[in-house]
Amino acid sequence: MDKPVALNLEMIVTIVDRGMGEEVIDHSKKAGANGGTILHGRGTGAHEKAKFFGLEIDPEKDIVITLVPDSLTAEVMNEISRGIKIDKPGNGICFAIDISKVVGITAINSYRQVVEMDTFLDNEDSPKG
Repeated sequence: MDKPVALNLEMIVTIVDRGMGEEVIDHSKKAGANGGTILHGRGTGAHEKAKFFGLEIDPEKDIVITLVPDSLTAEVMNEISRGIKIDKPGNGICFAIDISKVVGITAINSYRQVVEMDTFLDNEDSPKG
């Protein structure tokens, strides 16, 4: 049984204060993304530390990962930027990374370019010249 492989995607990574991840996903969907994944982390930058009753506190972060076709990246990033005002200091960071191949996405057939795993593997095994 062949499995579909999505090609030419980008992973948008948005790091914001804890609790803002759902808002990032809402803005991503508004711009055409299918959804996203929220991971939890904490900041380590010098300006990230805060004090509460003399105790140092590391602020917790939401790390939102959104996979989109490369043709949607700018639109999704612009909507996230506008929606959470990422251009203001302390509101987060958003960047994109090229992803050449993805398997296992539920809505994979909605992506721009999808090939079957067997076809993909045949192309990988062919001599490069």
